[in-house]
Amino acid sequence: MTERDDIVRRLQALEPLIRKLCGICGVPGVSLGVVLSGDVIFRLNLGYRNLETSAATDSDTVYPIGTIAKTFTASAIGILVSEGKLSWNTLIRDILPEFRSRDLTISQNLTVLDLLCHRGGLARSNQWWQGAGGELLQEKRQTIPFYSTLEPVGTFRSDWAYSNWGYAILGEVIERASGLRYGDFLSKRIFQPLELDCTTTAEPVAANKHNVAKPYAALDDATLHPLPQPPVHGNAIMVPAMGISSSLNDLCKYAIALLHAQRTECRGGNTSHLVLQNAKTHLAGHIFTAQGTMEKSYACGFYRSQLPSTVMGMGWNSIYVKKMPTIIPRGHCGPLIAHGGSLPGYHSAIALLPELEAGVVVCTNSIGLGDASGWISMALVEALIDSPNPTDFTQYATEAAIGHVNSVPALQDKLRKAKRSSMFVPPRPLSQYTGRYRDADRDWVIDIRHRDAGHLEVLFQGLESQVWPLTYYEDDTFLWLTERNEQARRGRMTTYPQGDVFKLIFMGNGSLIDRVCWPQEPGLAKEKQCFTKEETAQ
Repeated sequence: MTERDDIVRRLQALEPLIRKLCGICGVPGVSLGVVLSGDVIFRLNLGYRNLETSAATDSDTVYPIGTIAKTFTASAIGILVSEGKLSWNTLIRDILPEFRSRDLTISQNLTVLDLLCHRGGLARSNQWWQGAGGELLQEKRQTIPFYSTLEPVGTFRSDWAYSNWGYAILGEVIERASGLRYGDFLSKRIFQPLELDCTTTAEPVAANKHNVAKPYAALDDATLHPLPQPPVHGNAIMVPAMGISSSLNDLCKYAIALLHAQRTECRGGNTSHLVLQNAKTHLAGHIFTAQGTMEKSYACGFYRSQLPSTVMGMGWNSIYVKKMPTIIPRGHCGPLIAHGGSLPGYHSAIALLPELEAGVVVCTNSIGLGDASGWISMALVEALIDSPNPTDFTQYATEAAIGHVNSVPALQDKLRKAKRSSMFVPPRPLSQYTGRYRDADRDWVIDIRHRDAGHLEVLFQGLESQVWPLTYYEDDTFLWLTERNEQARRGRMTTYPQGDVFKLIFMGNGSLIDRVCWPQEPGLAKEKQCFTKEETAQ
């Protein structure tokens, strides 16, 4: 029996575990594959792309892949660098002259590579664009103006902070440098040449007809609630950060092409015929994401982890378990280069082991209890590297599922313990809080209105689709926190870390309320996150 045969046998033996992980996490359908030395050596499709019609998944089933889109954006940049239309150190202001940061150092020095590896030092600010039901709260035309308003929250090029906004800006860079729309450039220069026939930035159902995985959210009891298709596609905002849909077969082709390009470059071979260019820089680490004796860094659209260690970038599970498992190879295997992808209704993962010329792909169609794609991809990696101490992923997945279900109660308990006041009613009439509050720099509004005689509710961007009930917390602070099931049904990303984002802190001069602060950005003073009350409610 060959070494490849041994690997395939280990992968095949994982099927019962994968089925169990899907059950624990609440996943209706999964498509997964493993590549080795230029071949797909293992595929597995389980469950349903559509529960209501009992339509099964297959290797061409299309899944929105969320933030795995970032690696395609990085590939597009690599192609433009090879053509001389950009360099890794091209200044953003030279491509987008209208960009001006509130920090002069960033305005003058921010480069393409800074954005690719998340070392810009600016606020993440995801709440400004992503609403309930997956609804987009801003348009693509607002990308550059909004990015210019982001406050510094870290040290430029020293502090790593994941930024979807940075990749949205890279989409604008690609369009200016190429003269094509982002989706058209990717289609012409990556999707078509690599024969990624199911991969698109367009609306997935329209582009792929019937074989599209329907999105679901797992409720606390692991039952599945159907969600609408997330609208991050076409010419919408955030497409370069998370707006691509693809299939197992296509992602395996892409993984093979990226591994081959990187291997050819490292060996000094001729790369002129390759579709993907500058893969060595694409997959190299450019900033540390954590301190330790083993490397943990960020490349361009990928996390890097030197094994043996815990791994980064393969899902949100670290939020819900006390300690992530250590992945241990039997021998030397080089860095694990990985990234997860999430959108309301989907979790996916891709992981590469360049020194083994190997990779894994996992796509699922639910926001589950924990992230099944993360656990499954780690199990596949352990089979690839023949780990001498295989992880009990059932135990970890169970812990994560329980932790996810308990995440909102745990936050509620934390808020209760942190409460300074014993008051149970606000210190002023509710009418003093109502009205429209505006951030003029970003043209963004928060409406506060009476829900009934004794309660308030908030409408983000003034939209009925973004209404949440307010409960009194302390002083002039209210919470828009609801049960996790309600957030899941309404298509919120319940896997995002919870915290002060659910607070609305009303402030004023004297007896009148004149602003509300929404402390959604960690590390930024609440006074810099305030909306001014308009004189007349809209």
